[in-house]
Parts: sequence; C-alpha cells; structure tokens
Amino acid sequence: MAPELQSSSPRPCHHSYYTVGYALLPSKVSSVVQPSLVALAAEREVRLVAVDVTRPLAEQGPFDLLVHKMYGREWRAQLEEFSAVHPSVPVVDAPAAIDRLLDRASMLDAVSGLSASVGIAVPRQVVVNDADPDDLPALGALRFPLIAKPLAVDGSAESHEMRLVYRRDGLRGLRAPLVLQEFVNHGGVLYKIYVLGDRATCVRRGSLPDVPQNRLLDVDTEPSVPFANISNQPLPDAANGADMPPASFVDEVSRGLRQALGLHLFNFDMIRESEEHGCGQYFIIDINYFPGYAKMPGYESALTDFFLEMLPPATPVHAQLGPGSGLDIEARKLDPGPGIGLRKVESDRAQVELAV
Repeated sequence: MAPELQSSSPRPCHHSYYTVGYALLPSKVSSVVQPSLVALAAEREVRLVAVDVTRPLAEQGPFDLLVHKMYGREWRAQLEEFSAVHPSVPVVDAPAAIDRLLDRASMLDAVSGLSASVGIAVPRQVVVNDADPDDLPALGALRFPLIAKPLAVDGSAESHEMRLVYRRDGLRGLRAPLVLQEFVNHGGVLYKIYVLGDRATCVRRGSLPDVPQNRLLDVDTEPSVPFANISNQPLPDAANGADMPPASFVDEVSRGLRQALGLHLFNFDMIRESEEHGCGQYFIIDINYFPGYAKMPGYESALTDFFLEMLPPATPVHAQLGPGSGLDIEARKLDPGPGIGLRKVESDRAQVELAV
C-alpha cells in the first residue's frame, strides 16, 4: 500500500488576534477594505471579516468589534439582537446617530451649536418637501445662485445628483423633496476633513468655480446645470498656493461635531468664502457617514489605529475560545489560512507594501 501523502502546507497557527467584522455595501467595501488595509491590519493582529448580510448577524462571529454602514429596519433589528447577545462587543456607530446624516434637513443642525464658539457657519438654506420650488415665497430670503440637493442621503447615485441654479426659472422641473442651499463663492477649493475617532485629517480638493455676478443676469445661458460629487472637480491652478485651514481650527471643529453627532466615522466638506466676495468665513456644506477613507493619505494606518482604540481592553475573543467549542469551530471557519494576506507575517520573511 502506498504511504499516505502528507500536505506540505503549514498547519494553521491560532495565535491571539482581534476580529473586526464589517457590514458594508459592495461599493463601500471596494473603497475601504483594500488589500493594503487588510495586510497592515493583519500585521497588527487585527483580522477583518466581512459580515454575511444574508445570515442572521447574531449567529456570526465571534467579533471583538463591529463596524457598519447599512440601512433599513431589518438591519437595525439585527444590530439590536446582536448587541443583546453580545453586549460587550462595541458597534460603530449607533443607527440613531447615523440617521441624522441621512437627511439633509437635519444633517447640518449640529453645526449651529459650534458657530458662536468656533467660528464656523452653514450657508442659508430651505427645505422643500412637496411643493413646486418656484412657487415657494420662502425663497425670497435666499440669494442666487443656489445648490439644489436631494433631501435623502441613502448611498445611491441619485442622492448625489445636484444642480447649480443661477436664477429663478432654473427651479422649474426640480423634484421635491430637496434642499436649496445658497452657493458661496470659495475659489474652487473644498476642504474634506476625515474624522476617525479622535483623529482629523484635512485634504484639499477641487470644487465648483466661483460664479460671477454677470452670469446670474445672462438670460441667454442655461438657468441651471447638473453636477455630481463636487469634490471630484479638478483643483484650479490658482488654488495650489491656497492656505490650508489651521490644524487647531480643524481639530476644534471636528471635536465639536463628533461630540454633537455622537459619531466616530464621518467626514465633512468645508469651504472658505472668497475674500473678494466676503470676509473669509468658513462654511460646512455637507457631512457624510463612513466615507471612502481610501482617498485619505495614510488611511491604512489611521483606520487600523482606530480599530485598536475601539477594541475593549480584554483578551481577544479568539484567545478565549476553548478547543472544540462551538465558537472555536466558527472562528476556525473564518481563519484565512496561508497565502491570502490576512495572517501576520514576520518582518524578516515578507514585507507589506502600503498603497498610500
């Protein structure tokens, strides 16, 4: 009889590590959970595991930390059931806190509490629920040009479809519910501030160019124009010498918003009024929950640091499992095995290349 062949693959090494479960839409997974993040997290004993949204959440894991960006009553019920079964596992963030960022009518309310002490403002805006915007007398308080934004923020492409409205006849055909927000000339520069717990990182991006007064009076031009993803605009050449907001100011605004919103993972879009059109006032125009952090320089290290800071100060759940227990069997099912970049690799045997 031929001798039994032995596998040349190394046996799994079940050292202690933390397991972070993430529940994200596919588009968000590709923009956050990149190989460079997975590899660096694994180096620091953090394993990232996708939550199977087709299975009950309470039956999955074990997890030491759960992060998510999902919507709907069913998902909220799943989180409540999971927290009841696993009260010691942090869930980032609370759905009730996320909700206010899913509605542009309430999104910027938290900024008002910062205005007096910090020196930050929100452009004037009105909410149009069901009437024709062109018929609303409240529009008399707003000055053109205006930005027309869908009221709901649900992660869909439609929620990012906006219009720059130059004059009143540009309001015709707009569909409610929506928000009409005054456009502030800001030199075509937008500051996107990424918040990860106590950290805030400011990145300069291109934005819509300033609107000259004569454009508002030119009846031979289009009364409104569509645009999407304002921060994807090219950065104007003149903006290369623009000053970044002071780091102390960015930290103060971020800290105030974090406390007011009760959130750990978000970013906000900030602009500074052009001095030739105003006094250089800073405005917050949008806040987003759990953004695409991969666009932030060095996001792998920052996000891994955040995971470690949010983990409870205790032994990783994997290290608490007895051999042969039900939870241990489930954890071993999730063990990535060799060769797929999830296990810590000793530095003298391999190097991790970070994509920044």
